[in-house]
Amino acid sequence: MNKCIIQVIGRKDSGKTLTIEKAVRKLKQVGFKVAVIKHSHHEIDLQGKDTFRFWSSGSDYVVFMNGKGVIMGRFSVDELVNLLPTDVIFIEGFKEFKLGEVFEIIKPEEAEFLSEKIVDYVEKNCNKIDFTIIGDGKVLDANNKYVIMLYNLMLTLNLSEVKIDRRS
Repeated sequence: MNKCIIQVIGRKDSGKTLTIEKAVRKLKQVGFKVAVIKHSHHEIDLQGKDTFRFWSSGSDYVVFMNGKGVIMGRFSVDELVNLLPTDVIFIEGFKEFKLGEVFEIIKPEEAEFLSEKIVDYVEKNCNKIDFTIIGDGKVLDANNKYVIMLYNLMLTLNLSEVKIDRRS
């Protein structure tokens, strides 16, 4: 897959989040679709809590949702990268893996410089989503997140055409 992945690594409080935040703002201004995957050591699925109980009962997916957002499923980073409907994916952390173009920050004062360096890299090396998908004889909107997800899944599965055979 030709995803543009930017991995920002550094110690705790080194300015990773600030760097990504600045780069995302600049990339959005020039029309890139952007996602961020944040590595965390915090436990979301605590034993005895509802989501833990749902997983333990065998649910294939558990979606945790509140008024501010959604946390869904047990996906690997690779699976998320292939699914997200974006041009650029920032990954904060996961220092032990090389997941894309790696940028390391040492201290928060470097955030502005590093974000500019990242934006320059993206503009020179990454493409905005540009494709056409035709479904049922009509051109689908390439800005629709579901269409982009479909496109990403087809690339991941190495498919150029999909036919749905509806069984009654």
